[in-house]
Amino acid sequence: MLTQQAINRSSEIEAINQQLLLTAERQDYAEARQWTNYLTLDPVRVVQNVLGGGDVQRDRIAIAGLELETANLIRRREEVAEDITSDVVDLVLSHNVFIRRGELAYTRLVTQQQREAAQEAKYRTGQSNTDSMLRTWQRTEELTARCEENRISHLRTIQDLYVLVGENPSIHSTSVNDGSCIWHNWHSMDTTFTVGGEQ
Repeated sequence: MLTQQAINRSSEIEAINQQLLLTAERQDYAEARQWTNYLTLDPVRVVQNVLGGGDVQRDRIAIAGLELETANLIRRREEVAEDITSDVVDLVLSHNVFIRRGELAYTRLVTQQQREAAQEAKYRTGQSNTDSMLRTWQRTEELTARCEENRISHLRTIQDLYVLVGENPSIHSTSVNDGSCIWHNWHSMDTTFTVGGEQ
């Protein structure tokens, strides 16, 4: 699952996990040390510890502080995971939108290229004027530019997704005239991604 891959490679979550381990070790040490507070020859300290004050109180306060720190770290880890999940979902949805948009743009471009070919045939035989031919060429250029813009934006989305999930893409594309206004890679980009079992 893409979201889990992204979460697993998050440097911030890794840092939080390391901090949680250290905090757990400190808490274990503080809890274990409570028992040694009663092993003292100082009668005043013994009485204080038995009554819940002195060293025992100090250690209890320290443990409570560590528990609070652990809770804050867990909450922060959940927030980071939610942000990463949101980013991955947004990028996957964008990827799917770019595919559909690219397919539509390509269909329009192919239709326009057919019109241009027919218009050029008429132009060569004197059945069309220069202004009409120029407008046809301009329209073809506009549609071609839209295809390229979609393909570039799609590539950026794919690269951002790869950064999150840690894959190393081998990105390639076909030329506009060879049949696409979208980028093809990562398990054949003609298909849509799913995140968590949902498109």
